[in-house]
Amino acid sequence: MKQVHYEELVDLSRLCTIKVGGKAKKVYFPENIEQVKQLITQSVEENKRFVPLGVGSNTVFADGVLDHIFVSTKKLKKLQIIKKDRYFFITAEAGVSFKTIVSVVKKYNLEGFEYLSGIPASIGGAVVMNAGAFGSQISDILEEVVWIDMEGNVHRLPASTIDFGYRTSPFQKGGFVYSAVLKLKQSERNISSVIKKHLEERNRKQPLDLPTSGSTFKNPPEKPAGYLLERAGMKGFRIGGMAFSEKHANFLVNLGGGRFKDLKELIETAERRVGELYQIKLEREIRIVE
Repeated sequence: MKQVHYEELVDLSRLCTIKVGGKAKKVYFPENIEQVKQLITQSVEENKRFVPLGVGSNTVFADGVLDHIFVSTKKLKKLQIIKKDRYFFITAEAGVSFKTIVSVVKKYNLEGFEYLSGIPASIGGAVVMNAGAFGSQISDILEEVVWIDMEGNVHRLPASTIDFGYRTSPFQKGGFVYSAVLKLKQSERNISSVIKKHLEERNRKQPLDLPTSGSTFKNPPEKPAGYLLERAGMKGFRIGGMAFSEKHANFLVNLGGGRFKDLKELIETAERRVGELYQIKLEREIRIVE
């Protein structure tokens, strides 16, 4: 079987949106489902952690050299569109970006994706974390998911059979989301203008002018995480080059030269303060790879 292309000593800070982290000993770039299965087998045989990499918008890497099976979705970008009546079924491989989906949505004036449009994500990572914003989540528009388990078996799963929750899915336990089918409907509204307004609102509320990892914590049932963090004095709170944003207390930002150790200390400080003040245990939305 053809050797999967890889690069050595890759700068991990280039592979996450908050721009921190050390180096990956190797990053692999599979081009098809067989190569992904090959890497899963390798990870089991070598007893190494299997780490899929997408846009990296909710991922943070530790410093030093990390020796995991890092699997980039960069070359998994096939896209297929099938129209049935007013519905469009978009089959997208794991590496297809939300920006690409937005361009399809605008071209055919499709509704259902508009409130997800500003999320910096690719399909694979978005399905794994059930990405969402403004009350909408990707599971709302999913028709089917192709998932490879850690034994290399391929599963074609109807979305209705998958147990999605708030920022959770069964896929977080392991394996690899290879592709997904989105079901979107042609709209009566002007979807481009809806997306434009939504993105303006997003820019107003979130610190998108700095490297950020998006929402740090999930919203607990009691109150939004941003509210709790602000009340706990974390808004604008800084350690080294890393801080919780002045604009939105649940967003970590890299002010320049931020280090992983600063980020970790900030997160732990926030968890402790909110815990002491409200007796609420914050649950992390970001994924830390050490």
